Amino acid sequence: MPSKLTTLAVVLGLGLVGSVRAAAQGLPTSRPEDVGLSSAALGRIAPALQNYVDSGKLAGVVGVVARRGKVGYARAVGWMDAERQVPMRTDGVFRIYSMTKPIIAAGILKLVEQGKARLDDPVAKFVPAFAAVKVYAGGPASAPAVKAPDGPITLTHLLTHTAGLTYGYFGETPVDSIYRQANLMPATRTVAEFADSLARLPLAFSPGKAWNYSVSIDLLGRVIEVASGQSLDRFLENEIFLPLGMRETGFRVRPDLAARMPVLYSPGPDGRRRPNGPDMDDGYQLTSRFLSGGGGLLSTPADYLRFAQMLLNGGELEGRRVLRRESVALMTRNHLAPALTPIDGAIIGHSGYGHGLGGVVLVDSARSGRPGLPGIYRWWGYAGTFFWVDPKSDLVGMVWTQLVPGRAYPLEQEFQRLVYSAIVR
Repeated sequence: MPSKLTTLAVVLGLGLVGSVRAAAQGLPTSRPEDVGLSSAALGRIAPALQNYVDSGKLAGVVGVVARRGKVGYARAVGWMDAERQVPMRTDGVFRIYSMTKPIIAAGILKLVEQGKARLDDPVAKFVPAFAAVKVYAGGPASAPAVKAPDGPITLTHLLTHTAGLTYGYFGETPVDSIYRQANLMPATRTVAEFADSLARLPLAFSPGKAWNYSVSIDLLGRVIEVASGQSLDRFLENEIFLPLGMRETGFRVRPDLAARMPVLYSPGPDGRRRPNGPDMDDGYQLTSRFLSGGGGLLSTPADYLRFAQMLLNGGELEGRRVLRRESVALMTRNHLAPALTPIDGAIIGHSGYGHGLGGVVLVDSARSGRPGLPGIYRWWGYAGTFFWVDPKSDLVGMVWTQLVPGRAYPLEQEFQRLVYSAIVR
């Protein structure tokens, strides 16, 4: 039986009007014109997405636009499994990777509201091993010189990637080499073991001195466990997912959802997609011990739309408050010092952004080269899941595929331009 969101995609694709609702966990739907969108302009989105499929670059794509609290557009094109010709579904269960980060940020803010943490708390309060952390001071990765940091790492440093941590995958410094050799996040390791191992590695710089995309949000997963007294998955279930009705979001592949996971692809030497293989799915298995706060969640477009709409609403959805309005305002404003703003566009995809808590915030529209005014909060996942929340346009946009690396093609940019060209009032 097709989902309601799938049915919506067909209805909108035919240009018909109906009272069809999004998937059971989704938002109410509307005629595009009733929420200030042009049906004709929205009709240009699906052919643009289909071009990526027909060219062999992507297997399948889902695009969703919500405005004024209602879904005005939802469409799936292409395939969940191109080799077996299984059509893409708008209720597919996607590997959202780093789109886990805004959810972790919301979890930290929930702890702040509960009085269990403060944003200026040192991470060593929750992970004592960080009281002895050192900063790289020169030398090769095999024998680095280290020194004491200028100050402690705080939760705000972690939330804004200014803690001095790194990933190891995106740079070629000696510290990056040390991280790669450490193999910090195997599926066999717990979040607690990861955090203690991380504390033994040198920082790339003293906290607050620079912006560097890193494993800091994974470390916040351990902070959540210690501060809440719950495992990370249980805390998110109780404080975020259940209150928001996100019934199909979690760290593990549930048996009832496994058939709805799209195949993961990568670009081949000729630029055409090819199946990526199963090795990147180890962390989602029921046998995995590691819960990655930086990139471990699976979710559906309908579920994540509820989270994004909650942010747009200032912390509330359908009469249920998940975060205080002040917490969401804190999460979605730039926290970087003027000297660090805007941040390098190599990781985030383009320029003009500062960093909020768990995601980036548009501060310079001209520099970004994209539509939308300052205040947009957005982030993306490694396999090509993108979302943004635009408070000035009262809009949430999402375009999702499953390709590693997810920014191999300008999917988000093209989708975003088409969405804004459809706003008529």
